[in-house]
Amino acid sequence: MKAILNRLELLSLAKAADSIAPNLAAMDALKGVLLEAADDGKVTVAATNLEVALERRMSAEILQPGQLVLNARLFADMLELLGGETVTISGEDGKRVEITSESAGYSIPALPAKSFPRMEIPFPEDTVPVTGIPAMARRTVFAVSENEAQPLMRCVNLIFTSEGLRAVGCDGSRLAAAKGDSKSEGSVSMLIPAASLGKLAHLIGNKDELYVGTTGKTVVFTKEDFVFSARLMEGNFIDADRMLASVKSGFTILTDAAALWEAVSSVTVVAGESNSFSLRFQEGRLTICCESENGSSSREMDVVPLAGTPSGEYWYNHRQLSDCLKALNGTLMLEVGQNGILLMRTDDLVCLQMSKRKPTVHVKAKSEKSTLPKAA
Repeated sequence: MKAILNRLELLSLAKAADSIAPNLAAMDALKGVLLEAADDGKVTVAATNLEVALERRMSAEILQPGQLVLNARLFADMLELLGGETVTISGEDGKRVEITSESAGYSIPALPAKSFPRMEIPFPEDTVPVTGIPAMARRTVFAVSENEAQPLMRCVNLIFTSEGLRAVGCDGSRLAAAKGDSKSEGSVSMLIPAASLGKLAHLIGNKDELYVGTTGKTVVFTKEDFVFSARLMEGNFIDADRMLASVKSGFTILTDAAALWEAVSSVTVVAGESNSFSLRFQEGRLTICCESENGSSSREMDVVPLAGTPSGEYWYNHRQLSDCLKALNGTLMLEVGQNGILLMRTDDLVCLQMSKRKPTVHVKAKSEKSTLPKAA
C-alpha cells in the first residue's frame, strides 16, 4: 500500500479509531487500526474492540492499493507530531511501514491485516433513516445501571414504533423515556449497551441523518463514509409504558426544569456520605432541603399547582434526581404519586424517580467520666 493523505483529516480519523481500539487485548490486531487503500481514491480507517466497530473513509491519492494494520495509539501519536499538510504512508502487509511528512518520518512494524476482524454491514434496503441520536443518548444513558451484574439494565432500549423513535434507560430506581425522530417508523426493539450508544453520540453531529439496520447480533449505523456497529444484548427489558401508567398522581405542579436543577445543585453542596435530601411541598411553594455531617441547606421556590393540593415531604437520592433534572429542558410538569414516586415530564422526555425512606436520625450520647473526690 502507498497513499498520500491530508495529515489533519487523517489525524482526526486516527483519534476516533484510537478511542475505539483497546489498549489491552488478547489479540494484537484489536489494538490496531486498519488502513485500506482502494482503487476508488478512498482510504478506510477502521478499529474495533468486539463490542463496537468503527469505519471512516477519506479521499486520498492512491499510488498503490492495499491494507495495513498499525498500532492505533502509536499511529495517532505519530500523526500528531508530524508536521506538514500531507503525509505519505507506504509499506507491505505484516512488514515495515514508512510514515513520512515534509520534514520527518517514522518506520514501524505492521500487523497482519488478515487477523483484523471486519464488521458485517446490512443491505441498504434493510435500513431505516433516523436523526437526533446524540440528543436521545444524553437524555437516557444517565439512567442506566452501573452494576456489572445487571447487563440488561446497562443498556438503552431503542424502540422503533409507528409513532416514531423512542429510547428508554432504567436502573431499577429511576427511568428515563425519551422521544426521538417522529419520521422513523417501524416495529423493532433493540437493547444497545449505553457505553456503545455514548460512543456513537460522541462521533456524530446531533442533526446527522443515519441509516440503521441489524445483522442479527449487531446494530449498524451508516451514513456517507461512516459506519458504526454495536453488539446487541438479548433479553426482556422493563415495560416503560406500563411502569409510567401505574403511577397514581396525588398532585401535579408546574415549574421550570433548569430553575429546579439549579436550586437542587445549590442546596446539595453540603451533601456528604450520609445525608438527608428532601422536597417539601406546600400549596404554591417548594422547599428543597439537605442535611449531612457537612451542615444543612435549604431553598424555597414558587411553583404553580395544576391538580390536587401539593403537600407533604418526600426523600430522594440527590445525585439521581439531579441527573434527571439536568437532562430535562423547558417547562416541567412534576407529579407526585403513591409512596412519593416522582414523575417529571417535558415535551420530549419523561423521568421517573423512586423515593427513599425517611432517614432515621441517630443521636449519639456523649459519655462523661464522673470525677469523685479521692478518699482521705
